[in-house]
Amino acid sequence: MNELINEHIIARKLVKELMEAKNKFIANNLDEQKVIIEKLDNLVKLYPGHIRKEDKIFFPSAMKYLNKEEQEKMIDEMWEFDRKMIHEKYRMVVENLKP
Repeated sequence: MNELINEHIIARKLVKELMEAKNKFIANNLDEQKVIIEKLDNLVKLYPGHIRKEDKIFFPSAMKYLNKEEQEKMIDEMWEFDRKMIHEKYRMVVENLKP
């Protein structure tokens, strides 16, 4: 669990840095394109392994402590969260920005 928490901290930091670089880029600092590509690339590398750990290790183990109703509620909430995720969008942005 500590590893997953640490990865969440890293991901939040990367997203914050990405947003800062995006804002600088929009303000006509074109050098930030390199930073944007780097941060997006780091996110693309981080998320698949992180999600795999959550889906294959953490959540199946955690489900053993919940009753059926609690499990169904958690699964519904996870599906809703995942539905809103934009991993694919970020991957496409990275691919489009690479020289």
